[in-house]
Amino acid sequence: MNHADTTAAPVERFTERSGIRIRYLDNAPDQSIGLPTLFSPGFTDFADEYLEVLAALAPQRVLVVEVRGRGGSETPSHGYAAADHAADLRAVLDEEDIERFHLMTFSRGTTWALDLLLADADRVATLAVGDYWAREKALGAAMAEQVLQGTFRGTPMAQRVLPHVIREVFASSVERDLFAAVAATRVPVLVATGTEPGCLLDDAAVQEWRDRVPGVEVVTIDGASHDLFRPDRLAFPLAARDLMRRHSP
Repeated sequence: MNHADTTAAPVERFTERSGIRIRYLDNAPDQSIGLPTLFSPGFTDFADEYLEVLAALAPQRVLVVEVRGRGGSETPSHGYAAADHAADLRAVLDEEDIERFHLMTFSRGTTWALDLLLADADRVATLAVGDYWAREKALGAAMAEQVLQGTFRGTPMAQRVLPHVIREVFASSVERDLFAAVAATRVPVLVATGTEPGCLLDDAAVQEWRDRVPGVEVVTIDGASHDLFRPDRLAFPLAARDLMRRHSP
């Protein structure tokens, strides 16, 4: 489905404010409208996989971050806890001198984005979550090895990120329930899931969002599994944009 012209090239930028060289893409509209959006994509995602999103949401400014060990960002040997990833997101905001913003997340990228939200909720205008819980999930070594044998978007995991990154992320993970903390921020929240097998948010998980975060909006994307950006690249971003427009100065 073609929603927008995707020919405009974003600007590639870097920051070292978290102590790691972090790459991010900025659609950099000539005259931006509303607050900027910081997008924390999935566990092994590259910023360049979201060029259509950057184009479609313009003239709203959108920045897609490649946290440490992903894409063109630096890949340290250690330092892959959620707090380390949140520091990478915060580094981009500081580099661009962004005070208030919308926050959009997908999959495991939600974990560190929520840490960013909870550290300074007054800066976040809205939160749009793509197929994930308001919690950090503890992931063991056995699961890391299982993930390393898989693929995502047609590419083997070991080609998307170096194996030690997956192992370090999983080893650093802890079980944390963040639902009450998210609800306490009173930030408007939208949660998206799909209709096909493979979604992380089943009916019970969606109901947990409804029960524990008052006022949460839920969007179900027809034809999508966990990867909400397939087959329609823009269904989730456009739903998030609607939330942002209704809650932006």
